[in-house]
Amino acid sequence: LGLMLSPLILWKTAQAQTSAQDMRRGLVGQSAYAACKMLHADYSQERADLIVEAAIKNNNWESQKNWLKSSQATQTIQLVSEAMNQECTDFNQNSTQFVPAMEAIEAL
Repeated sequence: LGLMLSPLILWKTAQAQTSAQDMRRGLVGQSAYAACKMLHADYSQERADLIVEAAIKNNNWESQKNWLKSSQATQTIQLVSEAMNQECTDFNQNSTQFVPAMEAIEAL
C-alpha cells in the first residue's frame, strides 16, 4: 500500500507546484497587461490595480497574491510589459525586452 501511495503523493505535490506556477504566470500576464496599459493607454494606477484585483478574484489566485510583491514578480512584470506591443494584446518580438521577458516567464 505504501508503494502505491508514494506516486500519488508525488503526483499531488507536482500538481500543486504546477498550479502555483500557472497562477504566477497568470498574475504576470494580467499585471503586465495592466502595466502596459499604463504605459500606452494612459490607464491610472488605480485602474491597473483593479484589473489585477479582478483577475485574482475571478481566477482564485489569492494564494499567490503576496508573491506579486516579490522582486521576481516585479522584474518579470516590468520585462513582459515592456516587451508587449502598443495595443497590449501580444508581444512585440522585435523588442529588446522580448527574449529576457520569455526567459523570466520560463523561470517562474
